[in-house]
Amino acid sequence: MKLFTLCLLLSINAIADISSFTLSSEKTLYIVDGDSVSVQMRIKGIDTPEINQKCRKTTLQVVDCGQLSKDYLKQVLKDLPGQLLIEPISIDHYNRILVKVYKDNVDIGKLMVKAGMAFSYKDTYRQEEDLARVEKLGFWGFYTPPIQPYKWRKMNRR
Repeated sequence: MKLFTLCLLLSINAIADISSFTLSSEKTLYIVDGDSVSVQMRIKGIDTPEINQKCRKTTLQVVDCGQLSKDYLKQVLKDLPGQLLIEPISIDHYNRILVKVYKDNVDIGKLMVKAGMAFSYKDTYRQEEDLARVEKLGFWGFYTPPIQPYKWRKMNRR
């Protein structure tokens, strides 16, 4: 969360320079303290397993694929050199800002899919996902890869 908040703070100028958004719900905002807010954003074009979404890495080892995906994203953002760019694209039906994220001109959404750590949402990165599956990268090398996150969410509604 701290890394995401840092990324958000670094991106505020980029968002202010590009465009502004009207959010229809305060639920999109997280009030950090009296003079700080955090805004929920979603990387456009990808879907990752949810936290607590389990998959079987080996016949004996069950892992939290959502946590693995989150950790991978944190590591990529930490390790890639260069500036972070967050480009607002639109607002989804959950009132989240949809963004493209780049680090040193690398499309982070595409990188997540190419590494087998995210699903392509719709067909945005379909070729990258197909290649990751064939090469058994990331989740695709697991004994039982995760099911599509939207299916998992549907089965696990509270």
